[in-house]
Amino acid sequence: MAKQTFTSGQVLSAAQMTTLQANDYNQTVSAKVASYTLVAADAGTRITMSNASATTITVNTGLFAAGDTLYITNIGAGACTITAGTATVSTASSLVLAQYDSGVLYFTSAGVAIWQKYDGAAAAGGAANWSLLNSGGTALAGSSTVTVSGISGKDKIMILFDSAEQGAVSQYLQIRINGDTGGNYTSFGGTITNRPTYNTSIIEQLTSVSADVINMCQYPRLVTDGLASGFCLISGANSSGLKMFNFSAASNNGGADTQTSYTGGGYWSNTATVTSVSIKLSSAVNFGSGTVYVYTSA
Repeated sequence: MAKQTFTSGQVLSAAQMTTLQANDYNQTVSAKVASYTLVAADAGTRITMSNASATTITVNTGLFAAGDTLYITNIGAGACTITAGTATVSTASSLVLAQYDSGVLYFTSAGVAIWQKYDGAAAAGGAANWSLLNSGGTALAGSSTVTVSGISGKDKIMILFDSAEQGAVSQYLQIRINGDTGGNYTSFGGTITNRPTYNTSIIEQLTSVSADVINMCQYPRLVTDGLASGFCLISGANSSGLKMFNFSAASNNGGADTQTSYTGGGYWSNTATVTSVSIKLSSAVNFGSGTVYVYTSA
């Protein structure tokens, strides 16, 4: 039931009292399936949003009074963003609700609200809840670049690649975010190479400043059948700040004498939230085989 107004001396019926009590225990729920702008009658109620695509709930001024609250729950797969229209909405957390997230708007005046997002439920042991975005994985064979898109409202992204075979000698396996080709990627790390005899290049330092990709690993220079497997974890993907990444990968040349492991990390300096990731080879040749899996977590 929406917020009620009573007059002095008014006597409430038993039915009205029952309705008020029911609202204390079970809020009136208004179910939405498309982007929605709040109205005054929403005070004291719960709004639910259910849509497979991204939606917004807009907050305008002059509709609510100081002390009013309302609850918002997103039950759809698409992210729901609390958007300040003519009102001011402040928060110490995210304004984006992933699926099954909830939060409350508390108004300190007619035009100012504080948004408090509830912490999402954690898996057993406090771990993040991960889901596979590209069901069954995406085959790499026959393409030089494979892009997985449709990422929305997710803070963490795990990219796993398995048995990615290069199509030409001296290739780098690379990851690009949102198709960004600017010099916005900074990486640090190192390599360890297995060689039949020791030399000073067995352990090397990797530094890549202002690169246009994340260089995950290099295939052996003299073969075309090299394989690589590994992962890249991106954190802060749903923020406007730096997106941090960590990666580990290993490459070999099909059983010969050169196998190399790569470990590193860095950041992507871009204010955009992450909506897609691409795995690619450094030149326009196609992968011979392999699969990429993209997992996301709020």
